[in-house]
Amino acid sequence: MLPPDAVGYFNTLMAGKFLATQSKDGKVNVVFIATMKAHDDRTLIFGNMMLRKSHRNLEDDDKVSACVVTTNLKSYEVKGKFKGFERSGKYFDEVSNIPVIKYIAYGALRSVGIIEVEDISIPLKRPVLGLVSGIVTTRLSSKKSLPAGKMPPNVMEKFERLQAIKVVAAKEDGYPRVAPVLCMRAVDPNTLIFSCASSPNLFYLKAGQYVTSSVLTMDAISYQVKGIFEGFKKSGLGKIGKISVEEVYSSSPPRPGERIA
Repeated sequence: MLPPDAVGYFNTLMAGKFLATQSKDGKVNVVFIATMKAHDDRTLIFGNMMLRKSHRNLEDDDKVSACVVTTNLKSYEVKGKFKGFERSGKYFDEVSNIPVIKYIAYGALRSVGIIEVEDISIPLKRPVLGLVSGIVTTRLSSKKSLPAGKMPPNVMEKFERLQAIKVVAAKEDGYPRVAPVLCMRAVDPNTLIFSCASSPNLFYLKAGQYVTSSVLTMDAISYQVKGIFEGFKKSGLGKIGKISVEEVYSSSPPRPGERIA
C-alpha cells in the first residue's frame, strides 16, 4: 500500500514521475509521464498520449516500476504489475481531468494505463548531504578534452543542470527498476557518470549490465540515454557509477521517442 505522503507526491502536478518498462530481451526503457497519479493507495494510473516503446514493452511484459521525485527531493519508487489500458470509465475520466492535459499541444489521450502496486521503497536517503557530496565527487571526474561521440551538446547540457531530475533504470530480479540520482553529468559525449551518495537502491547494478537514464529539466524537456554500465569506483566523497553511452532519444514533444544519436 502507498502511504499517504506517497499518494500526495504522485498527485503533485509539478513532481517528476517516471515509468520503467522492459522489452522481451530484458532491456529497460524509462520515460517521464506528467499524467501519472495515484488513484488510491493500491493503484497508479497514467495517460497514454505519446508512448511508443513503453506501450510495446507493456504488451510484452506486465512488470513495471514507477518513481516520483518532488521539487524538494522527496521520493518513492513503486514496483507493480501493469493491468491494462482503459479507453473509458473512471480511470480514463480521472486522468482526463488533470489540468496538464489541457495544455499538452501534441497528441490526445488515447487510453489510461493501470498499475497495481506491489512494493514500495524510498530511493533517496539524506538528499541534501548527497547533493553536496555528489557535486564534489562528479566534478573530480571531469575531463578537459571532449571528443566526438554519441551525445549532442544540447543533451550533455541538460545532464549538467543541477535543477533537473535524473534517474537510472535497469533490470533486477526480473523487474525493471528506476531510482533518482542527485548528480549525473556527461564527462564527454560517450560517458555519463552519477553519484551514489544518496541512492543506495542503485548498488545492485553490475558492470556490463544494460542501463538507461533519463533527464527532465524544469522547462519539461526530457532525454533518454541508453548504454552499458561500466561499474562503480571511489572518487572524492563517495562512489560514482559510469555509463558508456550507446543510444540517445528525445522523450518530449515534438519528437517523443525519436532516436537522435
